[in-house]
Amino acid sequence: MKLQIKNPYLVIISSFLVFLVIGTLLLYMPFSQKQPTSLVDCLFIATSAFTVTGLATIDITQHFNYIGYTVIMMLVQCGGLGIITLAMIVFIMLGKKVGFKGRSLATEALNQQNTGGIIRLVLILFFISLIFESIGACLLALEWVPLLGWKKGIYNSIFTAVSAFNNAGFALHSDNLVQFRTNPIVNFIITSLIIIGGIGFTVILDLYKTKHFKKLRVHTKVMLIGTLLVNTIATLTIFLLEYSNKATLGGHSTFDQFQMAYFQAITTRTAGFNTVDIGALTTPTIMIMMLLMFIGGGPTSTAGGIKLTTAVVILFGSLSFVKHREHLSLFKRTIDNRFLFKSLAVAVLSTGFCFTIVFALVLAEPKIPFLALLFEVISAFGTVGLTMGITAKLSVIGKLLIVLMMMIGKVGVLTIVLTFSKPQKQLYSYPKEDILTG
Repeated sequence: MKLQIKNPYLVIISSFLVFLVIGTLLLYMPFSQKQPTSLVDCLFIATSAFTVTGLATIDITQHFNYIGYTVIMMLVQCGGLGIITLAMIVFIMLGKKVGFKGRSLATEALNQQNTGGIIRLVLILFFISLIFESIGACLLALEWVPLLGWKKGIYNSIFTAVSAFNNAGFALHSDNLVQFRTNPIVNFIITSLIIIGGIGFTVILDLYKTKHFKKLRVHTKVMLIGTLLVNTIATLTIFLLEYSNKATLGGHSTFDQFQMAYFQAITTRTAGFNTVDIGALTTPTIMIMMLLMFIGGGPTSTAGGIKLTTAVVILFGSLSFVKHREHLSLFKRTIDNRFLFKSLAVAVLSTGFCFTIVFALVLAEPKIPFLALLFEVISAFGTVGLTMGITAKLSVIGKLLIVLMMMIGKVGVLTIVLTFSKPQKQLYSYPKEDILTG
């Protein structure tokens, strides 16, 4: 028996919706709840979990029991790996052969260039997730079991490790992780899981196979250096903007201020945990965080956003134009122009989707400040999960708009557009003529 796929983009979206319905119904069942929770809120939480976002209209610790927590954790795990990846793993375990179209589907879902070795990549991706989540859970347990007891400490450690590695941002504490804001052990473990999960599985695999930096793929080099630079600049910027703000970093020691700034810089990229009150941050910090959320992490990772490599290609493509260069080159390698066009398409389409949802939210939520709505939308698009405290205040229409934005952010703008567009091979070209721009 072979797995045959006709339309990869349509299958990705359809599988996503089916899984989302199942997750919503499981959370809506009485056996998952501590107290009655509306269907809309269950849909919102299921979407937030499956898109590994972390936004919540309710306090999950007050509305769900351990069964509900487990459903959320499994949604996060499945969302991080991807439903197509899970389907491939199930077929492999059942001894079924995956046909060419099935491999093509996995290739599209994992944003790869060719189908060669895609099954091996799927298996490696699965085991990498389990290994790092297990290590993270064990390390967190050493800190939380003495504090919370065996049962709660171990469960919270597993839940948080899965949430952190998959960049989800869910935590089983009503204040998220604010109570651990000055705990360097918890901060280091969680940020490490976020970075590893957000850097991309292909980067991890390349690092494992290649021992010398010069021999690494250009993609890997861009992700490593880009991640280091962005995280460092973001940490220093947040520290400088907030060190005197008594509602966030102010009043703490310099070391604690740095670790709080570092934690928020890392989690803002796509994870969504918070150790400070986001609503109390200054406006310049909020603007920086929106930029970080929009960029996101790396391709083939658990992160959202337009992706760091997309931003780098656009940036250096623009610099190449300014320097009158015909081609974009990185690390002494020429980058094909189609990747620049693809990056521009992703950025433009993402901006268009965000603008549309923000516009709709402004109409639906006239009493909520514009900056808070904009922050919420970009957070949902980047599958980050940070909020300025307005998520629970949204109307039903507002919640559904954010649900839609989270789905778009997770599935990807290109997947959505290509699902409904018909490729047309152009067999001819028109005479060239210039057009004034800029």
